[in-house]
Amino acid sequence: MPEHQSWFRFLPNYEALRAYFEGRFGDTWYAKQTIDLQHVFGAILVLAILFIFGLLVWARVRDVKKALLPETKLTPRTLAELVTEMVLGQLEAQMGAREARFFLPLIGSCAFFIFFSNSMGLLPGFSPPTSNLNTTLALAAVIVLTTEGYGIYRHRLGYLKEFVGGLTEWYWFITPLPYLMFLIEVIGHAARLISLSFRLLGNMYADHTVVGVFSTLVPFLPILVPLPPMILGVLVILVQTAVFCLLSIVYIGLCVGEEEGEGHGSHSH
Repeated sequence: MPEHQSWFRFLPNYEALRAYFEGRFGDTWYAKQTIDLQHVFGAILVLAILFIFGLLVWARVRDVKKALLPETKLTPRTLAELVTEMVLGQLEAQMGAREARFFLPLIGSCAFFIFFSNSMGLLPGFSPPTSNLNTTLALAAVIVLTTEGYGIYRHRLGYLKEFVGGLTEWYWFITPLPYLMFLIEVIGHAARLISLSFRLLGNMYADHTVVGVFSTLVPFLPILVPLPPMILGVLVILVQTAVFCLLSIVYIGLCVGEEEGEGHGSHSH
C-alpha cells in the first residue's frame, strides 16, 4: 500500500534520514517497499498537539473551585471532559468501576491520539498517521499485549485454561481436543490484532484517498469540491475512533471475566 504524500516530505534532511533507515533496515517488512517516515513525523506532530492540548486543559482544571463550574462552550477542557466521561462510562458498563479506572488512561490516550491523527487527514497537505499500517499495528499491539498481560495477571492459570476450552482434567490431554481448542483460541486472539489494525488503516486510508481525488478533480475550486467528502470524513473520523476504543474495551472486558465485571458493576451503580 503506497504512502500518502504530505508536507513532511519537504522537511530538512528528510531524504537523508529516510536513506539512513533504508540502508540500515532495508525495505518495509510488510510490503517490501521503500521506507517512508511521513507517518512517524505525523505521529510526533500529533503528540506535540496533544501535549499543548493537555497543558490547556490543565490550566483550566488546576484551580479546583473554578473547575467545579462547567464551561458553556466547546473548549479543550469541555472536549477532554466529554471524551473522558464517554470512555469511562463504556469501561464501567463493560467491566466495573475498579478496572474502568485502571484502564481509563490507556483507552483515553488511544481515543485522543486516534482522533487527532484521523483529523490530520482533513488538513491540506497532511496525511493521517493512522493511514499507515505501522501506526495502527502499534496501537493494536499495545491493546492486545495489555489485554493478554492483564488476563494472566488477574486470573493466573485460570486465564490460560480458557485457551483449552476450560478442560482441566488430566485425561483430556491425551486427546486432540485441547490442542485443537488451543489452536482456535490462539487464532482468535491473533485476529484481534488484525481486526483493530486493519479496520482503522483501511477506513482512514480510503477516506484520505477519496478527499485527495476530489481535491484534484477541479484545480480551480480546491475548497468547494472536497467539501462533501470532507463532511463525510468527519463522520468517519469519529466512528473509527469510537470503534477502535469500543473493541478494545470489549477485548479487555473479556479478559477481566464476566463474573468480575458483574460483581464490580453492581457496586458501581
